[in-house]
Amino acid sequence: MIAKECKRLAEVDFPIAKVGEAVLSREKKFPVPRGLPSTMHQWWARRPLGSCRAVLLGLLLPDPCDPLCPEEFKQEARRLLPRVRGVGDSDEALRRSLLGFIADFSNWDNSANPVFLEVARGLVRAAYPEGPRWWWTPSRAGVRFRWRRYG
Repeated sequence: MIAKECKRLAEVDFPIAKVGEAVLSREKKFPVPRGLPSTMHQWWARRPLGSCRAVLLGLLLPDPCDPLCPEEFKQEARRLLPRVRGVGDSDEALRRSLLGFIADFSNWDNSANPVFLEVARGLVRAAYPEGPRWWWTPSRAGVRFRWRRYG
């Protein structure tokens, strides 16, 4: 379990320029007709799935340079990340590799790549080996959902 005091990757650094470039590169390929409200200014993502994926991973994964980061997570990340990018020996190099993976995973073409999906799932599983702490359950009315404690 990651300690609450352990910083997450998004708290320390975030590859916002690379994520924005990956998201917008797909957007600019398709011509947008003139005269539509969407052409008044360039929104950073009309399809925000890639940027949402990047932000969520940044918030879920711990910073490997933090002294409270579990050693098991670092070992598992060093085992998983070479499948998609290089990893160094130091914690700083592992941080750069994780941030690079987050930027690469925000790319639309990598979102359905089975290797990227397995690595992302493996990293989240390594960060939270005991599983989710909360889940959604329907209320009696069946309309609203509420959080319930796991386990």
